[in-house]
Amino acid sequence: MSWPRWSSDEVLARRPRVRVNQLGYLPGRPMRATLVAEHVDPLPFVVVRADERVVHRGVSEPWPVRPEPTSGLPVHVLDLGDLPAGTYSVAAGSSRSHPFSVEDRLYAGLRTDALRFFSLMRSGTEIAAPGYERPAGHPDTSVPAWTGPDAERLYPGWHDDAAYDVSGGWYDAGDYGKYVTSGAIAVWQLLGTLDLTPDDPAVVDECRWQLDWLLRMQVPPGRPLAGMAFHRVHGSTWPPLPCWPHLDATERVLHRPSTTATLHLAAAAAAGARHLRRLDPAYAARLERAARSAFDAARSAPALLAPDDHARHGGGPYHDDVIADDRAWAASELWLATGDSAYESELPRAHEHGRDPFDPAGFDFDAVAAPAQLDLALHGSALTGHDQIVDRLRAGADRLLALQADQPWGQPYAPASGWAWGSNGRVLNNLVVLGMAHLVTGERSYADAVAIGADYLLGRNALGQSYVTGYGTDDSRHQRTRQFGHDLDPAMPPPPPGALAGGANSVPVPDFPYDDRLRGLPPQLCYLDEPTSEVTNDVCIRWNAPLVWVATFLTA
Repeated sequence: MSWPRWSSDEVLARRPRVRVNQLGYLPGRPMRATLVAEHVDPLPFVVVRADERVVHRGVSEPWPVRPEPTSGLPVHVLDLGDLPAGTYSVAAGSSRSHPFSVEDRLYAGLRTDALRFFSLMRSGTEIAAPGYERPAGHPDTSVPAWTGPDAERLYPGWHDDAAYDVSGGWYDAGDYGKYVTSGAIAVWQLLGTLDLTPDDPAVVDECRWQLDWLLRMQVPPGRPLAGMAFHRVHGSTWPPLPCWPHLDATERVLHRPSTTATLHLAAAAAAGARHLRRLDPAYAARLERAARSAFDAARSAPALLAPDDHARHGGGPYHDDVIADDRAWAASELWLATGDSAYESELPRAHEHGRDPFDPAGFDFDAVAAPAQLDLALHGSALTGHDQIVDRLRAGADRLLALQADQPWGQPYAPASGWAWGSNGRVLNNLVVLGMAHLVTGERSYADAVAIGADYLLGRNALGQSYVTGYGTDDSRHQRTRQFGHDLDPAMPPPPPGALAGGANSVPVPDFPYDDRLRGLPPQLCYLDEPTSEVTNDVCIRWNAPLVWVATFLTA
């Protein structure tokens, strides 16, 4: 095997003890590093240019809690000052950091590559990108609704004898499934970058590819559960790892529609209508009609839940037992897209569901109150009670600022219950909250916090690991995917630049393999850059989408 086998002690030993953002820092934004050191007293350090000229001298701030709980390490925080454009490294005693840059357009290349990841994840189309060429995989033009004993047991009383065109869309992760609840929030976040860079043609093209697929996942008139959205489409069994998409021989099937998928389709389609109306009024009208009909269908079937089949039938379940936040998101996006008072009247009731929209554990496909509140705060000034929505966003962002200030690594994420699968995506979603708070209020502290939080993802963390392929000296390069399976089959391509690894996961998940080497470690050390670590090193559109948003924010 071509990847380095992992142990936390070996990784920590070979990484610099001065942990920096290995991509670099933005001029005028905070520039901080973290030093791993046993010393309890402040330590001197210097910042040096590429020509070895010292440009800044400082003294470390020892972290008062030892060891620091998320990493299990004794650490110091370093303030690197306000460096001008250039290339630098940090030296503290005998330790030297990786080199890093300071430049205005630091995140522009990352934004481009993180967005290009979605093009490479397209289903049902030939990929011509150099180094990633492949024939079209999974045409999905005539996929049957799932039948048989397992389907009858999982979805009692549901029967649909038709086959449907559900072509297009993005593969969700390291598998070849396409899931409405994951795909909807991913396209919503890409659409949100149009608030930062309006009418960007690459973003518009990518979003239309996914929105077209979402429309195909809506059950047409005259069929069972018309207007609702099929929850997922994938093989009836898992394909081998690795596996070219066009060589996947598993039978593709559609799973029963769900209320959550239907409401997510309504939210994403409504957001698409709002963002794309000026560019393509006819397409926007089509999206609006789909969103309205989906919302009506969900009202007729308000509790059709997707069961948790523990991923035993070729795909992830993406189950969610709480519907109120999904309804709130759909109603919010429909009101913003249409101004229809019928949707406005839904909002007070829909938002009274008791779930904190800005839980510091981060929002995700199964907790979408935050997306509703974010768009209402930014675009809903005509809404009665808008001031309260902005206050709620500000309070949530302030909690994240306080949480970030308590972390010597700069990440606004540290759940005491354990770091979840896809923790990097949750870190990024918390950065989106902070970035949106800046857009709504104009307060600089929120924008600074986004830059500080990005440091964690790009190397200022316990492992000294940049979690984005191609960005940093010690970057994740061995993600667990079927389509970028070079580690397991040299004939296949490696993960592309801009692919984000899921990250540290300290909570074993039932029915998914958890590596014994991770058990009992501090949360930040629970990561394996190996192509078989599904629970720490998978890729996912739902994680790369907020990476695009954050990189766009830090560029724009």
